[in-house]
Amino acid sequence: MRLSRLLALLLCIGCRSGTEPSTGELVATWRDSSAASFRTSATAQWCRRDSLLELFAVRNDTAVGVAIMPRDTLASGRYPVFSSVPFKGIRPQATAAARWMDQMELKGFEGASGTVALTDGPAGTVSGTLDLLLRRTGAPDTLRITGRFSAVPVESAIAACGRANRPGAG
Repeated sequence: MRLSRLLALLLCIGCRSGTEPSTGELVATWRDSSAASFRTSATAQWCRRDSLLELFAVRNDTAVGVAIMPRDTLASGRYPVFSSVPFKGIRPQATAAARWMDQMELKGFEGASGTVALTDGPAGTVSGTLDLLLRRTGAPDTLRITGRFSAVPVESAIAACGRANRPGAG
């Protein structure tokens, strides 16, 4: 009887949904020439000087990064994704990028459109969802990434943080 309960518990743990991140993780899926998924720990840094949150998830040659620019303070809500070129000085907004190594080359993608949605979570952390349309750097290819991040701890960025083309930066 105990053995069957233990086996059932192990099966349930093994069947954990691949789309739900654990605390401090980012989970993403996309479709390029083949479907792929990505699950790893994430980091977040808040730049108070520029009201900018940078969220990164990196594992080996694969990475997803998002910059979230609220009006003034970070709050739950929807942040539209814009391309970083040309620069748009409106807020709130977000931008994103991703890269990974396929069989032949390192592929880099930049945000074109989509949404990053922040949800309420434990104090000092950030949680939410990603729905990103990315454009390949130097090529016409596009890619859609969807994903979630959960209770990623937010640390303070270095004092000289922020965008180079920040309005009023002089």
